[in-house]
Amino acid sequence: MCYVIGVKVPKKQTIQLGDTPLELDPIDISVQSGFSYNPWPVIYKEDNALRPGLMHWELIPHWTRNQKELIESRKKYTTLNIKSEGIFSNKVAQAVVHTNRCLVLASHFFEWQQIEKEKYPHLISIKESPLFYIAGVWNTWTNQNTGEIKNSFGIITTEANSLMSKIHNVKKRMPTILDENLANTWVNENLNDAQILELAKHQIGDHKMSAYTVAKNFQQIENSCEKVEYKIFTPQTLF
Repeated sequence: MCYVIGVKVPKKQTIQLGDTPLELDPIDISVQSGFSYNPWPVIYKEDNALRPGLMHWELIPHWTRNQKELIESRKKYTTLNIKSEGIFSNKVAQAVVHTNRCLVLASHFFEWQQIEKEKYPHLISIKESPLFYIAGVWNTWTNQNTGEIKNSFGIITTEANSLMSKIHNVKKRMPTILDENLANTWVNENLNDAQILELAKHQIGDHKMSAYTVAKNFQQIENSCEKVEYKIFTPQTLF
């Protein structure tokens, strides 16, 4: 799955998606868990225009009427991630996947490799891409008690490629990472079901990925992205 990610845009910069230049403000989040339910930077299309912005990470079910019901719904299921294979049967995502697709910005993400009873966290990034795109879907939710309006999103995941199958070796999932051309198609084109599913299930090549182990408590320390080696691994057994 994909529940812990990081992003770094060191200074204000302009990126290009298709014919659209987009200005990104600086941001530096080494690590954020989706279960903190804090905002995250995305690119989305609204009123026929692409724009960057912050959204609540968790595709909020449209039938939840207020914060209390939302918290209760989390006890039954999570909508931080949406499985690509079930995107048209997912009760939350199916309502917006044809109209509200977005790109989640990231510089790296984290997953755990299980060896016997121990779990070893890895930081995974994309070679030569300090910033990359993860496919997502989004919606707009209104708290009927307070009137608060909130945009929310979920990350789409796909089956793990060969590298991620070794790292995320229990559930064998990974985020759907799209290159610039595919990312532009995901947010800008009118796609049919087959095209949506093909993109949602896309697997980035493992040769484009880089990974190393980090501290087991990386979410609680300052240098969360620092490489940490474990004696259990050797160059022959790591991947």
